Amino acid sequence: MRNSTRWTDIAVMIVSLIVIGISAWWLFTSGAMSIPLDQDPKLAWHLVRSAGIVSYVLLLASTVWGLFISGQIVKDWSPGPISMTLHATVSWLALLLGLGHGLLLMFDDYFTYTLSDILVPFTGPYRPEVVGLGTLAFWLLLIISLSFPLKKFIGNKAWKLLHFTSYLAFAMVTLHGLFAGTDGHLLGFRILISVGVLSVLALLIARMRKDRSRANQRLAPRRAVRQQTN
Repeated sequence: MRNSTRWTDIAVMIVSLIVIGISAWWLFTSGAMSIPLDQDPKLAWHLVRSAGIVSYVLLLASTVWGLFISGQIVKDWSPGPISMTLHATVSWLALLLGLGHGLLLMFDDYFTYTLSDILVPFTGPYRPEVVGLGTLAFWLLLIISLSFPLKKFIGNKAWKLLHFTSYLAFAMVTLHGLFAGTDGHLLGFRILISVGVLSVLALLIARMRKDRSRANQRLAPRRAVRQQTN
């Protein structure tokens, strides 16, 4: 198991370095790094978009990692405390970037956003329905993230029920990204959304099947006793 884990870590590191290298090469060859920031009239809007996309990627990573943990996929090579710490850390990073994504709208000249427009769902000047989904998801994810250190006080059952709502929040953020932003029509963004949604659905279905199998195994002795008594 240790050898396979080591080779898995090496493979992940190699793939990560390749992706970073390709991204860096594209940035320098496309001329994106040669534009002075103080001369970009759409700097605020670019920051809004980039913060939103990175926040979504982190939320996707947190959701997938949470399914890895609950499905016990990583139990053999990632200790429980480290797995939960990583899960909580990525969740908080997604939240902070999501908050930055919203607050940066106040510096964009295209629409006039106030602090209340950003913090109160469905009140903004631009597509309030789908933008409000992102705001609502932010508050829901904030409550979920705050519950990490409070698990002992909340209770395991209530804590799990609360964390199930993270899938609802993920769905709301996905709809927000598709229909509220200007990147929803781009092929690369749609591929990102599609891969993310399909990954979460596949892992969630696998987890539900595993939970059902465990429940049937626990109930099997009781059913056998009932059949014998009848």
